[in-house]
Amino acid sequence: MFGRRGQGAMEYLMTYGWAILVVMVVGIAMWRLGIFNMGGTTVTSTGFAKIKPQLAGTGIDTAGTFKGIFTNGVGTTITIRGVSVSSSTGATCPGDQCATANSDVTQAEMAGAGQDISAGENFYIELICGGVGACGNIGGDRGEVYDVTVGITYDVSIGTSSPLQHTESGTIRGPYE
Repeated sequence: MFGRRGQGAMEYLMTYGWAILVVMVVGIAMWRLGIFNMGGTTVTSTGFAKIKPQLAGTGIDTAGTFKGIFTNGVGTTITIRGVSVSSSTGATCPGDQCATANSDVTQAEMAGAGQDISAGENFYIELICGGVGACGNIGGDRGEVYDVTVGITYDVSIGTSSPLQHTESGTIRGPYE
């Protein structure tokens, strides 16, 4: 009786075992070739409430230069006072101490002169955070994923009241370019 069960199991393995082995080999080969990879990481953001990043125009290159296009969603004109970028590795890039290459917010403006941004208007920020001055290097290898916190300090003036200073911050995550 016990010999009969063993013979049935052996016949099953001999009949279907080769097919199972072939399916396993093909599956492993496809996995190693990357056929099951769903593509690269996309740029995402969380935490921004009133000043929104335009993700298609936001990123960090391998040298550590942060480039971002943001939209003023505050509902009134704001004055940009400062921008900082901090990576999840601990490197910090305060905008007033790093080199900027920016058509809208220059180094002097980052230090306090200010740039007025109308409601709904886009503005561009570029911070060179590759270990310049007091900045840490937030760069990495192409394709690796970065995770940075961006802080934008701005003033809001409504009517004749004194400006109120606010800070908008959020996290941007994506692959190094």
